[in-house]
Amino acid sequence: MTGIKWVTNQELFEDFGYQGAISAISDLLASGFDPATDKPRSFVNFEHGQGLIMPSEIGEYVGLKFVTVAPNNPSKNLDRIQGIYTLFDSETLTPLAQCDGASLTLLRTAAVSAAMISKLRLTPNPNVVVFGSGPQALAHILAIREICQPASISIIARNQQSQSVLIEDLKLRGVAATVGGPGQLLSADLVITATTAREPLFVLSEISPRAVVVAVGSHEPDAREISGDVMAAGQVFIEETSAAMREAGDVIMAISNGDIDQSSLIEVKRLFAASGDAQIVADPEKIRVYKSTGMPWQDLSIFSALHRAYVI
Repeated sequence: MTGIKWVTNQELFEDFGYQGAISAISDLLASGFDPATDKPRSFVNFEHGQGLIMPSEIGEYVGLKFVTVAPNNPSKNLDRIQGIYTLFDSETLTPLAQCDGASLTLLRTAAVSAAMISKLRLTPNPNVVVFGSGPQALAHILAIREICQPASISIIARNQQSQSVLIEDLKLRGVAATVGGPGQLLSADLVITATTAREPLFVLSEISPRAVVVAVGSHEPDAREISGDVMAAGQVFIEETSAAMREAGDVIMAISNGDIDQSSLIEVKRLFAASGDAQIVADPEKIRVYKSTGMPWQDLSIFSALHRAYVI
């Protein structure tokens, strides 16, 4: 087994970047790809954490990501999420390229959010509030700036130290951000939740009735960042129904509590449909919630696009 290309973080985030990743996601969905055809991911419980196995096959490529989540790692100065991604030729199953799995997850999660937001009729110069101060908070802010020019960016986080570090990091990148509070939340056009919270971060009365809400923090059926009244107030967009019903606690608990019906969920492929009954247009007069859990096709679409552009 020879000739496997290692793709560095520099190549992921700088050479290909958020714009390349956003385009890869958008182009695949616009081509008519149905996320329901993707292969399900599986979970493995270990003594000190969890492993996620994420396979996918699209056209000439197969991809496989294995990442681990070890909650106690930060106390040991180790990353909470680690892993590796491998790209294969679909005909021969020969390994072609690899990269850091956690880094690809970071890039694709933010890129997918940005691709969806671009279809949710967000105002061009939004006031943005981000819950969380970890790597996904930073990645989402950088990705959002590829599709719009925020009028303001506010950070709401429990950890004041990491909040200050994030604001300073953004400043060094030429991005102004401030500490957020109830006032900024109520006037926010875009609210992004990228936390480890297991209970809702806010209720309907605390946000704008026309806000876009993007929830990416959890992929467990018993954890949620978004309250049922927010989910019930407008349109709820998901990656794919079966995946959401397995892993999206925000969705599962809202349905269980009678806040929404499964039939009201809108799969994101409909936002990218060219025309016909499958097409749907987001309503800017309502709250628009996009709930993400992450799916294997997203990693593959981005890494295969990068491979075509820079490796072949």
